[in-house]
Amino acid sequence: MKPLSQTLSSLVVLTEEMLARPLLDPRSIASHFAAIAADVRAAEARPAEGIRTTSAALVTVTAIEEYRHATNDRAPMWLMLIGATLPLLRAAAFDAFNEERQGRE
Repeated sequence: MKPLSQTLSSLVVLTEEMLARPLLDPRSIASHFAAIAADVRAAEARPAEGIRTTSAALVTVTAIEEYRHATNDRAPMWLMLIGATLPLLRAAAFDAFNEERQGRE
């Protein structure tokens, strides 16, 4: 099982790629995204030892799933939500990293 901070960082990178190239075919991220989404959901199901850092990731994962299946008139709205969660997701990845680092010390 990889650290949560690594999963969240992978989701940040994927989100940034989606926002940089919004016309990218959403199906092209399917395999990479599926693994990240599964890791996020597994982390959410586990008890949190410190602050919960998966909330923004769950919103992002849900928004990406909806974006991938949205019609052309609805896709931009989901993309806006994905972009809006990016700062929260970055902060959560940083918090998770700090918690993991404190746990190692």
